Amino acid sequence: MSRPLRVRGPARGSAVALALACAALGASCGPDLGVGSDVLWSATFESNSFSEWTAVPTRGAEAFPEPGDSIVVSNDRAHDGTYSVKLTIDTSVMGEQQNTLLSRVGDLPVEGYYSAWYYLPGAVTVGTYWVIFKFRLRTNVDDESTTTEFYDLDLVNSSPGHMSLVLYNHLAQVHEIPLDVPHPVVPVGSWFQIESYYRNNQDNTGRITFWLDGQQIIDINGHPMAPTPWIEWEVCSIGKDLMPNPAVLYADDCAVSATRVGPTGLIR
Repeated sequence: MSRPLRVRGPARGSAVALALACAALGASCGPDLGVGSDVLWSATFESNSFSEWTAVPTRGAEAFPEPGDSIVVSNDRAHDGTYSVKLTIDTSVMGEQQNTLLSRVGDLPVEGYYSAWYYLPGAVTVGTYWVIFKFRLRTNVDDESTTTEFYDLDLVNSSPGHMSLVLYNHLAQVHEIPLDVPHPVVPVGSWFQIESYYRNNQDNTGRITFWLDGQQIIDINGHPMAPTPWIEWEVCSIGKDLMPNPAVLYADDCAVSATRVGPTGLIR
């Protein structure tokens, strides 16, 4: 299906060793684990602002095109602490893409782990697509106009009232990439973690892996990734033809890390 989403003109301690062991097993283990200095950047929203995002290269917090599209820091619920970000999109206009997003742009590591927690208050019927985690690429590092789509992780319906995930590659001949775990269950009414390992190499050492709540759901290894090292990462709610109106999604405890955060990782 067509989805033109570019709508805008030192030594490590034992804790990290445990994190690496868990990563190798592909699952969470043990009690809450402080990831410590391996966290390169994080956003917990506990300042009741977007300051963690705006203090670094970013497109910012954006919501468009309808007045009902909004992105706000909220104390409705939080994964840890008091605040999270509430992403609301107006789904009353069928056939029109609605956008809310937070982004990190351009200064990201060629190899790293990207993590965010999400809360879905209720099931949503997805008519066309609903993107919640996204990587963009740039074909010329110095030319903003060459920024374009790459990998999207989407929420979909596995059955009425139940949600799952699909991975979409805008550059692949077959855009929707089958997951290694068919129809992974995305919980409704409880927090869940999406984490990705992205090695943006331009040769056959490229790799992208995704986990849902610590379970690996897909691993694409041994392929070139984007044509340049430049990366944009988005925590977002970008949807088209969703019901009911509005569609609400919360996100919290976002991180870029040199090792896996995992479901038990503490980024504070």
